[in-house]
Amino acid sequence: MLVCLALIAAQLIWMGVFLARLDEQDIRDGWMLLFYNLALVDAIMLPLTVAVLASRNGEAEHRGMTFKLLETLITPARLYAAKLCWGALMLCALLTLRTALFIALGAGLHFAGGVPWGTWALFTLISWAVSMMVYALQQALSLRFANQAVALIVGLCGSFAGLLSMLFPMWVQRCMPWGYYGLLLLVGMNWNETTHVTTFFWRTPLALDVGLLVLWSAAFLVAGFALFMRKEE
Repeated sequence: MLVCLALIAAQLIWMGVFLARLDEQDIRDGWMLLFYNLALVDAIMLPLTVAVLASRNGEAEHRGMTFKLLETLITPARLYAAKLCWGALMLCALLTLRTALFIALGAGLHFAGGVPWGTWALFTLISWAVSMMVYALQQALSLRFANQAVALIVGLCGSFAGLLSMLFPMWVQRCMPWGYYGLLLLVGMNWNETTHVTTFFWRTPLALDVGLLVLWSAAFLVAGFALFMRKEE
């Protein structure tokens, strides 16, 4: 829980500094600005946070052959599923609390148009789904390797990849699991080179990208479970 609270605190500070500089026009586009920049912050912070959560969830059992002891009481499949469910619940609690705080922040700043409840629900669901896809990868690494540096290095690289992927074409983002925080954005941005004016607009994620997210998740789940079943100690 401390890791989750630390992430929320970091995001609130980051976005608080950004929102404090908004002018009148920005306030009118406040909700879109918030969604767009929050997705950017997620791409930077969530991959490493997810890696830390998965590592904490799996590292203790590597000591004293605890996995073998647990498997005298429960099947490997149920053990793997239990750890996956724990991660799902932690991420759900984290993102739900984060959403509530940012809704309160936007309402307190009097963003135009009222609170877009449906968009917030969809944004939270997307953030959770992408984070669970990354969590499936990180859990596989954390349970397979006793040295948690392997999983944490992948998570750190994922944070860089998630940010950099937003600077590349969509086909590049589709090839990076961490790029889906930006790929499934609910807000688009246009920048006019002549006037130097930036405009934001609502967008709907492509069905192709949602399907690819499901495929990535399934691949990590199957591969992670297969590696766990072959684990000898």
